[in-house]
Amino acid sequence: MKILAIETSTLSGSVALLEDEQLIAESTTCIKKTHAERLLPSIKNLLDSAHTKIEDIDGFALTIGPGSFTGLRIGLSTVKGLAWSLNKPIVGVSTLEALAMNLPYSDKQICPMLDARKKEVYAGIYKFQGAECSCIMPDTAISPTALIEIIQEPTIFIGDGIQVFKSQILNLKSQILIAPLHLWPVKAFNIGMLSLQRFRRGEVISPENIKLNYLRPSEAEVKLKRG
Repeated sequence: MKILAIETSTLSGSVALLEDEQLIAESTTCIKKTHAERLLPSIKNLLDSAHTKIEDIDGFALTIGPGSFTGLRIGLSTVKGLAWSLNKPIVGVSTLEALAMNLPYSDKQICPMLDARKKEVYAGIYKFQGAECSCIMPDTAISPTALIEIIQEPTIFIGDGIQVFKSQILNLKSQILIAPLHLWPVKAFNIGMLSLQRFRRGEVISPENIKLNYLRPSEAEVKLKRG
Protein backbone atom coordinates (compact mmCIF):
# COMPACT_ATOMS: atom_id res chain seq x y z
CA MET A 1 0.00 0.00 0.00
CA LYS A 2 1.34 3.41 -0.98
CA ILE A 3 0.60 6.21 1.48
CA LEU A 4 1.25 9.91 1.05
CA ALA A 5 1.62 11.47 4.52
CA ILE A 6 1.45 15.20 5.17
CA GLU A 7 2.29 17.36 8.19
CA THR A 8 1.34 21.06 8.28
CA SER A 9 0.41 21.59 11.94
CA THR A 10 3.75 23.17 12.90
CA LEU A 11 6.20 25.63 11.38
CA SER A 12 8.26 22.83 9.86
CA GLY A 13 6.33 21.11 7.09
CA SER A 14 6.90 17.50 6.13
CA VAL A 15 5.72 15.11 3.41
CA ALA A 16 6.55 11.43 3.04
CA LEU A 17 5.84 8.56 0.68
CA LEU A 18 5.61 5.06 2.15
CA GLU A 19 5.02 1.67 0.61
CA ASP A 20 3.75 -0.46 3.48
CA GLU A 21 6.35 -0.07 6.28
CA GLN A 22 9.11 1.11 3.95
CA LEU A 23 9.97 4.78 3.59
CA ILE A 24 10.37 5.65 -0.09
CA ALA A 25 11.00 9.39 0.24
CA GLU A 26 10.60 12.14 2.82
CA SER A 27 11.07 15.90 2.79
CA THR A 28 11.04 18.26 5.78
CA THR A 29 11.39 22.03 5.50
CA CYS A 30 11.51 24.86 8.01
CA ILE A 31 11.59 28.04 5.94
CA LYS A 32 9.78 31.37 5.88
CA LYS A 33 7.39 30.34 3.11
CA THR A 34 3.90 29.43 4.30
CA HIS A 35 2.44 25.95 3.97
CA ALA A 36 0.13 27.35 1.29
CA GLU A 37 3.20 28.28 -0.77
CA ARG A 38 5.29 25.16 -0.26
CA LEU A 39 2.97 22.18 0.30
CA LEU A 40 1.92 21.36 -3.27
CA PRO A 41 5.45 21.97 -4.68
CA SER A 42 6.84 19.74 -1.91
CA ILE A 43 4.40 16.96 -2.83
CA LYS A 44 5.24 17.26 -6.52
CA ASN A 45 9.01 17.24 -5.89
CA LEU A 46 8.70 14.25 -3.55
CA LEU A 47 6.66 12.19 -6.01
CA ASP A 48 8.93 13.16 -8.92
CA SER A 49 12.02 12.08 -6.98
CA ALA A 50 10.35 8.73 -6.22
CA HIS A 51 9.17 8.31 -9.85
CA THR A 52 5.63 8.00 -8.55
CA LYS A 53 2.40 9.46 -9.92
CA ILE A 54 -0.26 10.88 -7.63
CA GLU A 55 -2.65 8.33 -9.16
CA ASP A 56 -0.47 5.55 -7.67
CA ILE A 57 -1.28 6.65 -4.10
CA ASP A 58 -3.63 4.27 -2.26
CA GLY A 59 -4.39 6.52 0.71
CA PHE A 60 -3.59 9.83 2.36
CA ALA A 61 -2.55 10.47 5.97
CA LEU A 62 -2.27 13.82 7.72
CA THR A 63 -2.03 15.43 11.13
CA ILE A 64 -5.43 16.66 12.29
CA GLY A 65 -4.22 18.62 15.30
CA PRO A 66 -3.49 20.10 17.61
CA GLY A 67 -1.30 22.79 16.11
CA SER A 68 -1.47 25.88 13.94
CA PHE A 69 -5.08 26.49 12.91
CA THR A 70 -4.02 27.91 9.54
CA GLY A 71 -1.49 25.17 8.86
CA LEU A 72 -3.97 22.42 9.73
CA ARG A 73 -6.59 23.90 7.41
CA ILE A 74 -4.12 24.09 4.53
CA GLY A 75 -3.15 20.46 5.00
CA LEU A 76 -6.77 19.36 5.28
CA SER A 77 -7.96 21.25 2.20
CA THR A 78 -5.05 19.87 0.16
CA VAL A 79 -5.64 16.27 1.23
CA LYS A 80 -9.41 16.54 0.81
CA GLY A 81 -8.97 17.85 -2.73
CA LEU A 82 -6.57 15.07 -3.68
CA ALA A 83 -8.64 12.35 -2.02
CA TRP A 84 -11.85 13.61 -3.65
CA SER A 85 -10.33 13.71 -7.12
CA LEU A 86 -8.75 10.25 -6.81
CA ASN A 87 -11.51 8.62 -4.73
CA LYS A 88 -8.99 7.55 -2.07
CA PRO A 89 -9.40 7.14 1.72
CA ILE A 90 -7.91 9.34 4.45
CA VAL A 91 -6.56 8.63 7.93
CA GLY A 92 -6.10 11.45 10.44
CA VAL A 93 -3.36 11.27 13.09
CA SER A 94 -2.76 13.27 16.27
CA THR A 95 0.14 15.69 15.88
CA LEU A 96 1.29 14.87 19.41
CA GLU A 97 1.14 11.11 18.87
CA ALA A 98 3.26 11.52 15.73
CA LEU A 99 5.74 13.63 17.72
CA ALA A 100 5.97 10.97 20.46
CA MET A 101 6.96 8.50 17.73
CA ASN A 102 10.30 10.35 17.45
CA LEU A 103 11.31 8.49 20.64
CA PRO A 104 10.44 4.83 19.91
CA TYR A 105 11.15 2.11 22.49
CA SER A 106 11.71 4.68 25.24
CA ASP A 107 11.41 3.18 28.72
CA LYS A 108 10.13 6.51 30.06
CA GLN A 109 6.83 8.19 29.38
CA ILE A 110 6.88 10.90 26.73
CA CYS A 111 5.20 14.30 26.81
CA PRO A 112 5.04 15.88 23.35
CA MET A 113 4.44 19.61 23.72
CA LEU A 114 3.59 22.37 21.23
CA ASP A 115 3.30 26.08 21.90
CA ALA A 116 -0.42 26.91 22.03
CA ARG A 117 0.15 30.59 22.90
CA LYS A 118 -2.02 32.33 25.50
CA LYS A 119 0.39 30.94 28.15
CA GLU A 120 -0.63 27.37 27.31
CA VAL A 121 0.79 24.34 25.54
CA TYR A 122 -0.81 21.52 23.60
CA ALA A 123 0.34 18.36 25.34
CA GLY A 124 -0.38 14.68 25.81
CA ILE A 125 1.38 11.83 27.59
CA TYR A 126 2.39 8.68 25.71
CA LYS A 127 4.29 5.53 26.61
CA PHE A 128 5.85 2.77 24.54
CA GLN A 129 5.35 -0.91 25.22
CA GLY A 130 7.79 -2.39 22.77
CA ALA A 131 6.95 -0.87 19.40
CA GLU A 132 3.41 0.11 20.42
CA CYS A 133 2.73 3.67 21.55
CA SER A 134 -0.14 4.06 24.04
CA CYS A 135 -1.86 7.27 25.09
CA ILE A 136 -1.69 7.82 28.87
CA MET A 137 -3.17 11.33 28.94
CA PRO A 138 -5.32 12.55 26.01
CA ASP A 139 -4.16 15.60 24.07
CA THR A 140 -5.20 18.83 25.76
CA ALA A 141 -4.51 22.57 25.95
CA ILE A 142 -3.03 23.24 29.39
CA SER A 143 -0.75 25.61 31.29
CA PRO A 144 2.82 24.33 31.83
CA THR A 145 2.37 24.60 35.60
CA ALA A 146 -0.78 22.45 35.55
CA LEU A 147 0.92 19.97 33.24
CA ILE A 148 3.93 19.56 35.51
CA GLU A 149 1.65 18.83 38.46
CA ILE A 150 0.27 15.84 36.56
CA ILE A 151 3.74 14.34 35.97
CA GLN A 152 4.41 11.66 38.58
CA GLU A 153 7.32 9.76 37.02
CA PRO A 154 10.42 10.44 34.88
CA THR A 155 9.21 11.98 31.62
CA ILE A 156 10.84 13.06 28.37
CA PHE A 157 9.53 16.34 26.97
CA ILE A 158 9.73 16.90 23.22
CA GLY A 159 8.50 19.63 20.86
CA ASP A 160 8.63 23.37 20.28
CA GLY A 161 6.54 24.14 23.38
CA ILE A 162 9.70 23.47 25.38
CA GLN A 163 11.44 26.49 23.86
CA VAL A 164 8.85 28.88 25.23
CA PHE A 165 8.58 27.39 28.72
CA LYS A 166 11.90 25.57 29.19
CA SER A 167 13.14 27.47 32.25
CA GLN A 168 9.74 27.18 33.91
CA ILE A 169 9.59 23.43 33.25
CA LEU A 170 13.10 22.73 34.49
CA ASN A 171 12.54 24.72 37.68
CA LEU A 172 9.38 22.84 38.54
CA LYS A 173 10.60 19.26 38.63
CA SER A 174 13.92 17.44 38.65
CA GLN A 175 12.74 14.22 36.97
CA ILE A 176 12.00 15.91 33.66
CA LEU A 177 14.23 15.18 30.66
CA ILE A 178 14.41 17.30 27.49
CA ALA A 179 14.73 15.59 24.10
CA PRO A 180 17.47 16.96 21.81
CA LEU A 181 16.45 19.81 19.53
CA HIS A 182 16.86 17.79 16.32
CA LEU A 183 14.05 15.47 17.46
CA TRP A 184 11.46 18.22 17.89
CA PRO A 185 10.06 18.43 14.32
CA VAL A 186 7.01 16.28 13.54
CA LYS A 187 7.92 13.78 10.81
CA ALA A 188 5.56 12.79 8.02
CA PHE A 189 7.05 9.27 8.07
CA ASN A 190 5.69 8.79 11.61
CA ILE A 191 2.27 9.93 10.42
CA GLY A 192 2.39 7.38 7.62
CA MET A 193 3.43 4.58 9.97
CA LEU A 194 0.68 5.40 12.47
CA SER A 195 -1.86 5.46 9.66
CA LEU A 196 -0.80 2.15 8.11
CA GLN A 197 -2.46 -0.16 10.64
CA ARG A 198 -5.57 2.01 10.62
CA PHE A 199 -5.78 1.69 6.86
CA ARG A 200 -5.42 -2.07 7.20
CA ARG A 201 -8.17 -2.19 9.85
CA GLY A 202 -10.45 -0.12 7.66
CA GLU A 203 -10.43 2.83 10.08
CA VAL A 204 -10.55 5.37 7.28
CA ILE A 205 -12.44 8.62 6.83
CA SER A 206 -14.06 9.98 3.69
CA PRO A 207 -13.06 13.49 2.55
CA GLU A 208 -16.45 14.93 3.51
CA ASN A 209 -16.30 13.57 7.07
CA ILE A 210 -12.75 14.25 8.23
CA LYS A 211 -12.48 16.93 10.92
CA LEU A 212 -9.64 18.76 12.64
CA ASN A 213 -8.96 18.59 16.37
CA TYR A 214 -8.10 22.13 17.44
CA LEU A 215 -8.58 21.41 21.19
CA ARG A 216 -9.88 24.93 21.69
CA PRO A 217 -11.84 27.52 19.67
CA SER A 218 -10.08 29.94 17.34
CA GLU A 219 -9.87 33.68 18.04
CA ALA A 220 -12.58 34.28 15.43
CA GLU A 221 -14.91 31.80 17.16
CA VAL A 222 -14.25 33.37 20.57
CA LYS A 223 -15.01 36.86 19.24
CA LEU A 224 -18.17 35.59 17.53
CA LYS A 225 -19.47 34.12 20.79
CA ARG A 226 -18.75 37.38 22.59
CA GLY A 227 -20.80 39.20 19.98
